[in-house]
Amino acid sequence: MMKTILVLEDDPKIAIALAVRLEAAGYNVLTAADGVRGLKLALVNRPDLIVMDIWMPVGLGLSVAQRLKDLGFANTPVIFITASRLKGLREAAANLGAAGYFEKPYDPEQLLGAVHQALQQHTFTA
Repeated sequence: MMKTILVLEDDPKIAIALAVRLEAAGYNVLTAADGVRGLKLALVNRPDLIVMDIWMPVGLGLSVAQRLKDLGFANTPVIFITASRLKGLREAAANLGAAGYFEKPYDPEQLLGAVHQALQQHTFTA
């Protein structure tokens, strides 16, 4: 069964690049440019994994991740990406249970590896 990945990224070029790369790797990809749209897409589509920028309009990534946990997505892996070098972001992401953390520019192959690994670790069998 094809896994669905939700990409929350406000930079259209990065969002498109992520979507193309993830689709080429065999994933179904949904994109949103801000936190509110991302929350709505997550609630409707129940993605298997979320790749999220930390600095977005209408909902910072860390706040959106906490809101998703509160809404029942605690078992959905989240991988954060950011251009920020602000101290404490990596730790804050880890405290939210992040499955990965990448600073821009990131290595696309490493990101794909983290996606694959996070999906393998969070695959549940009946």
